[in-house]
Amino acid sequence: MSRHKDSVGAKTVLRRIGLALISARARAIMSIGIVLGLGAVGTLAAWSDSATATSGTFTTGRIDIKLGADPAVDNDPSAFTTTMKKVDLFPNDTRSANLIVSNSGSVGFTYSIQAAVTSTTGLGALLNSSVYLGSADGTNTGCSGALLSTVTGLSTPQTFSHQDRPITGQGTTLPLPPPVTENLCFVVKMVGATPSTPATGTITYTLTATSS
Repeated sequence: MSRHKDSVGAKTVLRRIGLALISARARAIMSIGIVLGLGAVGTLAAWSDSATATSGTFTTGRIDIKLGADPAVDNDPSAFTTTMKKVDLFPNDTRSANLIVSNSGSVGFTYSIQAAVTSTTGLGALLNSSVYLGSADGTNTGCSGALLSTVTGLSTPQTFSHQDRPITGQGTTLPLPPPVTENLCFVVKMVGATPSTPATGTITYTLTATSS
């Protein structure tokens, strides 16, 4: 009887040990499952979304100063060149010519005026030049309108001292309206004595537009 009880007791102990091992293994598997579950939650948290907003169109302004009646011409209009000249110039002689300034761009600007003489015999020292806001008279020896300023001694480049003239831009609406214009009149006058050696030269007027 003692052996039978011992045998039964040994089986019981072994069964309990087995159950304990199985239970420990199950808990280990459950623990692994919990870890994996946490990992899955972390993956879900990495999802993302985005949205965008686009601005309207930006277009740069265009600054474009033109001289003369023909809006296709930028420099040296032929009418001004033909009129602003004089052969056999004597002291106190004058000559005048019109010049149309146009803003063909989309933004307003101010412009300054500079005059300089190109000469081989010092003609610039004998000449003065004035600019008026107006038109040349019928004889092309004077100007009507308000005097803006005068420069003297054109042997070196001289800038007219009046405040820079403003011209409004045309805006950005298409098609663009006709250019905004301003009428100027230039007068050239010889001062001083007639030189003993004939002097010949040309005057270049440079109009520089600036937009702020």
